[in-house]
Amino acid sequence: MESNFKTEQESFWAGEFGNAYVQRNDGAKSLAARTAQFSKILGRTRGVSSVLELGANIGYNLLAIQRLLPACAFTGVEINATAVEQLQRVSGVKIHQGSMFNFTPEVLGQHDFTLSAGVLIHINPDLLQDAYQRLY
Repeated sequence: MESNFKTEQESFWAGEFGNAYVQRNDGAKSLAARTAQFSKILGRTRGVSSVLELGANIGYNLLAIQRLLPACAFTGVEINATAVEQLQRVSGVKIHQGSMFNFTPEVLGQHDFTLSAGVLIHINPDLLQDAYQRLY
C-alpha cells in the first residue's frame, strides 16, 4: 500500500475497507442502472470524445459510458489495488493507480467529460477544493 497519502481517508480506501467495497458493488444490475443513468446524462452533451473518472473503482461507470460512447478515450484513477485489478479487465481504459492527489493535471490530461461518483463525500474537507479543481 502506498505510504505517501495526504489523508487518513486515502489510506482507509486503499486498504481493507476499499477491498470489501469492491466485493459489495459487483453485479449486472449495477451496470444496467449506471448505463441508464449515463444515457440520460450524456444525452445532454455534445462532442464527448474523452472521459476521466476520479475514483473509478472496478470501472462500472466507465464501462457504462463505454457502451454509450464506444469511440471515446477513457481514463480512470483508482486508489485501491484490488479495484485496479478488476478495472484492468475493462478494455480501452488508461489506468492511474493511486490517489487523485498524486497526479498532476499534466499527467491526467484534459478530458471532455470528467466525473467522480460517490467519492467526494469521503474526501478530507481540507482537500475538497483541490478535488474540484482536478475534476474541472
